[in-house]
Amino acid sequence: MIEHLVTRFEAARLDRHRRELRRREEAAIARLGEKTLADGGGRSGRLASLAAEATTARDRLQAMSARQGTSASAGPSQQIESLQQKLYQIHLTAGRLALALPPTGAEEEVLAIRAEMADAASERDRLHDEGHRLAQETWSQVRSWVAPRKPALIATAIGWWIARSYAVSHTGAILSSFGLSARRRGPHLVSLTTDTFIVQHVVPLAVAALCAFLAHRLAGRVRASVEAVRERSSQARTAAAARPEVTGEVREARDARAKHAGTKSR
Repeated sequence: MIEHLVTRFEAARLDRHRRELRRREEAAIARLGEKTLADGGGRSGRLASLAAEATTARDRLQAMSARQGTSASAGPSQQIESLQQKLYQIHLTAGRLALALPPTGAEEEVLAIRAEMADAASERDRLHDEGHRLAQETWSQVRSWVAPRKPALIATAIGWWIARSYAVSHTGAILSSFGLSARRRGPHLVSLTTDTFIVQHVVPLAVAALCAFLAHRLAGRVRASVEAVRERSSQARTAAAARPEVTGEVREARDARAKHAGTKSR
């Protein structure tokens, strides 16, 4: 049980680590795209258009930041945040395009993070399989413990419910039957509160335990009787199956003796 809980905890920890790795991977791809667009050499097609968009967005961002620096308003405006997000998406797209190109060595950070993500995913799958196996083993152990005690557990629940209901509704009568008072004045075993607690909680538990003991003993005797009857039935079937063979052997021996006697008489 403890191993199962530890396995679940480790799996949850790996899930959080994988989410962090995804964020790191995205940031690394954006940095790769920014570096690819800043290099200037070998850009063509989509990368060239992305470089132009990034230059335009960066110029606008610098101009807006300079204007805001001279104004009295504090904090970035929504337009600046929008431009920063647009520039980040441009870098992210350029980084993904760079990963599809022949390797240049600049993508090593992204590849290292992806390798770490693959290791975390593999370990997460292993822990998931191990947790599933431990859960099945735990359930098998619980079921093997509950199965022979099922009658006792059912009797415990029913006995406690009946005894508890009766004790709550007849607390005064039960106390009076033991010579105790149902009020604050009068004789008490300890005090009215303690006596009431004993009647309403301890006595039902005792009744439930007695019911469980009787049900367990009765179920054990019934189980032993069933096994004995089945054993006798099995022995009877075995004897019945062997009887024709014995009868056939006796018949063959008798025919052989009769044939031998007929031969001698001739």
